[in-house]
Amino acid sequence: MNVAMEVSSWSKDPSKKIGCIAVKDRRIIATGFNGFPKGIEDLPDRLNNRELKYKYVVHAEMNCIYNASHHGISLKDTTMYVYGLPTCSECAKGIIQAGVTRVVYQAEEIPSQWEKSNMLTIDLLSEANISYERA
Repeated sequence: MNVAMEVSSWSKDPSKKIGCIAVKDRRIIATGFNGFPKGIEDLPDRLNNRELKYKYVVHAEMNCIYNASHHGISLKDTTMYVYGLPTCSECAKGIIQAGVTRVVYQAEEIPSQWEKSNMLTIDLLSEANISYERA
């Protein structure tokens, strides 16, 4: 989880920094953090406008999946460690499709606006037989 926390520091988001690593056989095979897609500038007016930022940002879990895919790495049977917030239901769908078998997250608290998404995440991952646990 310490490595996921370090990866979160790479985010340029001024309000929340999220990091994710995928691990297999005790090796880190992919990383991701919340940020804009490759080639899209991290301009202050985009980062500081919450409504606009949400349209641009890719969540750490999906960035981890995309980075693995970009390098031809399978995430089948991996564990994802997520630092900063619990996994949202949109990322949960990507995690299921990528073949991840376990997700461990660390967050100080679950913000009220994330509660419904987190409940759906729990349902989705449970039905897909993916372990989801808080560190």
